[in-house]
Amino acid sequence: MESAMKSLEEKMKNLTTFSKPEDNDADFTDEERKTITELKQLYLETLKLDVTMQRDIYKMEKSYEDRHNTIYEKRKKILEKQNHGDSNENVKNFWLNVLKVACKELINKNDEEILAFLSDVRSHLYVDDIVKFDIDFHFDKNEYFSNKVLKKTYFFNCLPDPKDPLLFDGAEIFKCEGCTIDWKTPKSRVKNSEPSFFDFFSPPTLPEDTDDDHYIDIHTILNNDFEMGFYLKERVIPKAVIFFTGEIVDCQSTSESDEDSDTDEEEASCNATGQ
Repeated sequence: MESAMKSLEEKMKNLTTFSKPEDNDADFTDEERKTITELKQLYLETLKLDVTMQRDIYKMEKSYEDRHNTIYEKRKKILEKQNHGDSNENVKNFWLNVLKVACKELINKNDEEILAFLSDVRSHLYVDDIVKFDIDFHFDKNEYFSNKVLKKTYFFNCLPDPKDPLLFDGAEIFKCEGCTIDWKTPKSRVKNSEPSFFDFFSPPTLPEDTDDDHYIDIHTILNNDFEMGFYLKERVIPKAVIFFTGEIVDCQSTSESDEDSDTDEEEASCNATGQ
């Protein structure tokens, strides 16, 4: 951890170049340009402080992970007990039903048969050299694939671009990696035009050339993927039971066309209900 932080500090020390006022502020006087340069330098110091603060926040979040997992382990045992017939059938296929509420547009009928074997979903944060998190989907033994766990990993960029640091707007996910699903038979996975939840584990690769014909489409797909990963980590996993009951549905906005006022009202409703 110490070596990673030293490296971070060194990179931040090098963030001293930025667009000079005279490059795009021709209407300013020389004295005004000088003042703007000084103000931008102060802003750069703020960015450095924000990066360090964000790193500390990730470290604090990581320090609570074991305690969260202790709670999630209790949840898992309750569900295992229920699924082995020691309780009623009202909570059958818990995680399947959670995901059908949280991301129903990704799940088709064939997926439902497979997701009935989903026994747990967890996230794991890493803050050593690279800030990243895993979403682990744990499956009971099934006839479809041999994997016990399907993993998706998301990587954060926590540093400003040295070429233009003043545009930095906080840490953001910049790439993700899926995993290989070891299907037992070709019939277990018939690829067609219908969206499938299991496409989630095979994200496309963004072309390096921004002029590539597929760049915009893939960039959009990946942005939606990044949002989904963060959504699973921050909302679905900790709040699974109220996704299962449907109580959280009214606090979820899935339309990008919603007005800002609707979003504000929705957030206020969520805050008022503790969701």
